[in-house]
Amino acid sequence: MDTFSIILLAIFFVGFVGIAFEHKFKVNKSWLALFMGTIMWMAVAFGQTKAQLHGPLSDSFAEIFELVIFLMGAMTIVEMLGHFRFFTWVEVRLMKFNISNRKLFWILGLITFFASALLDNLTSTLVMIHIGRYLYIKKQNFNIFVINTVIAANAGGAMSPVGDVTTIMLWLADKFTAWQIVLYGFLPSIVAWIVPQAILTAKIEYEDRIGRDLKNGLPTQWGLIIIGFSTFGVAVLINMLHLPPFFGILFGLGIIAIVIDVKFKRGKLKEKAGDIVNLVKKIDMATIYFFVGILLAVDALKYAGTLDIMAQSIFGSDILNNPGALITGHTSLGLLSSFFDNVPLTAAAIKMLPDGIHFIYWILLAITAGTGGSILIIGSAAGVAAMGQVDTLTFNDYFKKGSLPALLGYIAAVGTWYLMFILLGF
Repeated sequence: MDTFSIILLAIFFVGFVGIAFEHKFKVNKSWLALFMGTIMWMAVAFGQTKAQLHGPLSDSFAEIFELVIFLMGAMTIVEMLGHFRFFTWVEVRLMKFNISNRKLFWILGLITFFASALLDNLTSTLVMIHIGRYLYIKKQNFNIFVINTVIAANAGGAMSPVGDVTTIMLWLADKFTAWQIVLYGFLPSIVAWIVPQAILTAKIEYEDRIGRDLKNGLPTQWGLIIIGFSTFGVAVLINMLHLPPFFGILFGLGIIAIVIDVKFKRGKLKEKAGDIVNLVKKIDMATIYFFVGILLAVDALKYAGTLDIMAQSIFGSDILNNPGALITGHTSLGLLSSFFDNVPLTAAAIKMLPDGIHFIYWILLAITAGTGGSILIIGSAAGVAAMGQVDTLTFNDYFKKGSLPALLGYIAAVGTWYLMFILLGF
C-alpha cells in the first residue's frame, strides 16, 4: 500500500475516532462526517486536473444523490405513516394481546427480518424505528431494540435479491439467480439474526404501559397508509424498468401528496391532517448530512484505489484453484465491511475475481458483506440511518451492546454456510 493510501486511511481513522467519541468531544457526528469526507476529497484532488476528477466526482455525486433522495422520500413517507397514526394503531393492537416485553422483542425482530427481504434493509430500519418509538418507554429497551433492528434488517436483506444494495449488485451481475440466493442464503441469514437476537433478549427490561393515552390525535387514514407502504414495493419493482429505487419513492410520494391535497380540498381531512408540507420539515437533516459525509469518505478511498488494494491483498491470486482462499477472502471482506461501506468492497470483488466461480461462493459474499456491516453501526446504510435517527444510540453504545452479538451471529452464519457447503457436496 502506497503512502497516499496510508494518509487517506489515517484521515478516515481520525474521523472514525471522532464519530465514535462524539459525546466526549461534544461535536455532532454529522459535522465530523462532513469534515472527514470533504477533506479526504481535497487530499485526493491535490495535483489532479479537472478532467481527471470530473468522472469520479460525477459517479460519487450520482450515488450520493440516489441514496439521499431515497432516504428523504422514505423518511417523509414514514413521517406520514406516523402522522396518520399507523404506529399508534400497531401499538394498540399488540398491547391487546398482552404480550410480554421479550416476546414482543422477538415478534418485532422477525417482522424486521422478513420486511427487509421484501423491501430493503434501510427502509425496514426506518419503519421499525418509528414503531419502536411508540412501543418502548425505557431508553435502554429502545436502544437495544434499534440495535437488534439493524442486525435483523441486514440479515434479512442478505438473503434476498432486492434486500441490500450488494445483493442487487451480485444478482444483476449474474453471480446467482433470485431463487438461489433465497434458497441457499436463508439459513445462514436467519442464523445471523437469531444468535444476536437471543443474546440481546436478556437485556430487555420490564415496562409498564398501563395508563398510556393512545386515543388522542388524528383518525387513522387507511387509504393513505396503504399507498405509503405500496410505495416501498414500487421502489423495488421500478428496478424492472432499469431505474434506481428512488424513482419509485418519488412516484409514490407524489401520489400521496396529491391524494392528501384532494381529500383536504373536499373537506375529508382535518386542517392539521392535510398539512403535508410540515411532514417534510420534520425530516432529520442531520441524518442526511451524516450519510453524505460517510459516502464521500468511502468514495475518496475508492477513487484512490485503496479499496482495490485491500481487496487484492485479501484474495491473493489463483482463486479458481484455491477455494479455501476464496472462502477466507469473502469472510475477511465481510469483516472489513464493518468499517467500510460494503458496496465498493463488493464492487471491487466482482471486478477482480475471475469468471467461472460457483454461485455458492457468491452467496457467501452476499451473506458476509450484508451481515458483516452489523458488527459496527457505521458498517451499513441501516446502521448509519439508525445512528442518525436515534440521538441516544452512540457508536460506543452500539459497540458495547451490539458488536459482540453481531460478530457471534456473523461467525455462526459463515459456519452454517460452510456446513451447507460440505453437506450439499459443492
